[in-house]
Amino acid sequence: MALNRGEINPLSVLGMRQLSFIPEHFTRVTIKNAGTDIKMLDQWINHHLNSRYAVRKIFVIDDSNKMVEGLEIGLEDPIEISMLSLGCPHIYKK
Repeated sequence: MALNRGEINPLSVLGMRQLSFIPEHFTRVTIKNAGTDIKMLDQWINHHLNSRYAVRKIFVIDDSNKMVEGLEIGLEDPIEISMLSLGCPHIYKK
């Protein structure tokens, strides 16, 4: 029921799809890229994925042991983490 297939998600219509926190049962992925545009990432998720999700800023330790800003993305459907990791161009530096 993604928008790229021409179907509207009922949770999006009701405003219940994006959460302000990441529940324990969500599958999470952490991105160390502080330059990621959250609005573009949010738009990509809304257009290509179906389940509920949450995006929040966190601090992580990079390869040189420095604290940097990152993103933690949580998705309710664990299969969609693979689709996000492989298909979203907004989570990688260019």
